[in-house]
Amino acid sequence: MRQYIGVVIAFLLLPVELKLYPKIFKKKAQLGPVLCLTGLIMAAVAALPIERTVKAFTDVFTKFSTLQTLIVVVEIGVLGNLLKQYGILEKIVSALEKLIPSKKVLIMIMPAIMGLLPVPGGAFLSAPFVDSIGNDLKMGGTTKSVVNLYFRHCALFLLPYNTTMLAIASTLPEINVYHVIALNLAFVAVMELGAYFMYVRPCVTARNENLSGRGQAVKEVLMYLSPIYMALVFNTVFGLQMYQAIFLCILLTFLLIGKDKSQFLKHAVGGLSVSTLVMLVGVYFMQNVIKSLDIVMAGVGGVLSGSSMLTFMLIVPVVGLVFGLATGLSLVPMGMLLPFVAGMGLSPLAQAVYAFYILVWSFLGYYFSPFHLCQLLTIKYMGCDSGPVYKKHAKMMPILAVTAVLLFSLYNMILI
Repeated sequence: MRQYIGVVIAFLLLPVELKLYPKIFKKKAQLGPVLCLTGLIMAAVAALPIERTVKAFTDVFTKFSTLQTLIVVVEIGVLGNLLKQYGILEKIVSALEKLIPSKKVLIMIMPAIMGLLPVPGGAFLSAPFVDSIGNDLKMGGTTKSVVNLYFRHCALFLLPYNTTMLAIASTLPEINVYHVIALNLAFVAVMELGAYFMYVRPCVTARNENLSGRGQAVKEVLMYLSPIYMALVFNTVFGLQMYQAIFLCILLTFLLIGKDKSQFLKHAVGGLSVSTLVMLVGVYFMQNVIKSLDIVMAGVGGVLSGSSMLTFMLIVPVVGLVFGLATGLSLVPMGMLLPFVAGMGLSPLAQAVYAFYILVWSFLGYYFSPFHLCQLLTIKYMGCDSGPVYKKHAKMMPILAVTAVLLFSLYNMILI
């Protein structure tokens, strides 16, 4: 019973810690230290032996799967900053404008392209492009906000080097992460088609007249996008580990930036995000503490793997929404739920289906959270209030929730 109490108290205190952090340290709350403290509180209340608590922390850096994740996250930050500082993203956008006549298509593609770089608050990169094109389509600020957000976040489900996919791969090493990505496709299709019909299609039609030099534009798109898509090629075709693939993409960027390479190292170092790295350390430490609570793992695992699929289908949305909304992070509820799937004795394909369901509900909690950094930055850039933006979101919320349940049920019937 004490272990259950430890889990409950630790997570009940999480919002309190986030609120008190700025008052104590006189700066914005940092999720990494808060999550580490949450893990310590959980371990202390649950009376977890000190040596097991220490091991839960050291395992973050000694287990290859989690260490690889940390390395990839660092590399992605470096790659993203290089592409930004050297104007490569702008070159991609400029080339696309010469290829695509429809501005409705452009306003969907631009944030999706920027979303290929999974950096915190990355929606701020695509906001200027969406704002400019949205003005031509006579979009209001609230519509531009939701368009930027919906089309940017499709990459979260489709990229193997996104932090969500890395978390799944490290926690459930038996599964092929590309199987989870395949399961995600139907959900992404519903989300993006829904966003198109609700927010983009009703706008006025506008066309881009700057379509000269389309052959050269195709070459530019392929060339400047190569640091992103080549990571997938190196990983899937050549079988390199993801951290090796991203490192090669950083070297590829070095070749793309032209003659002035004097600031390359400076911009690379500028992409290092200590706060993101510490946040992941906190997530994995908390996750390892949960794994160490044998009574909780056995009890919850028994419930989740019991005969009632309805129980699992209800628990996951509650945890995903509550902790995703409370933290503005999808990794927190994922870090809580994925370890239980690892201990349920499921086949790799069944694990992939369960991971899909956990990912979707963790995403929905994070996506609609008032602490979601992309949401905050986009609303600020577009100069609108959050209330009207959430009214726009309200049209999609039930559609995405129903889609998640229906797809999970369908995958269970067909694949398991």
